[in-house]
Amino acid sequence: MPRLSELGEYVEIPALSEKSWSHFKMPEVFSTIQRGKRLKNADHIPGIMPYVSSTASNNGVDDYIEATPGTRVFGNCISLANSGSVGTAFYEPFEFVASDHVTALKSEGISQYGYLFMTAMIEKQGSNFNFNREINDARIRNMQIMLPVTDSGEPDYEYMEQYV
Repeated sequence: MPRLSELGEYVEIPALSEKSWSHFKMPEVFSTIQRGKRLKNADHIPGIMPYVSSTASNNGVDDYIEATPGTRVFGNCISLANSGSVGTAFYEPFEFVASDHVTALKSEGISQYGYLFMTAMIEKQGSNFNFNREINDARIRNMQIMLPVTDSGEPDYEYMEQYV
């Protein structure tokens, strides 16, 4: 992560309330929407790879394991808890193994600051889900995220980065 002095000059940007906003379905924003794979605790081999599950603490990291064949490794993306602490989202700047209770959301060209902004917007959707209404694949594809937009109606990633 860059140091504050490396971020460049201060840039005046419009307030959130001054921006135009629009709803986008998750597949319109993220090119990769993929769940982790089932890995029972008994099958965890101690290692150095973070294992992200549906816990709401520690960026979702529940263990450190070895990435064995068949596990799904993600990185530089958002992890979204489908159950447990349903709706909890974290930006994961590191590589990790995801449990089957976590969906990785990724799109090329989005910076860490864009992901941090979108993580906050995804967390706003958490009230739509609970223990009895978990996030499944169909719900996540229909889930909408509210984002600031450019004059042409596209997500304003540059604004999101500058805001963060």
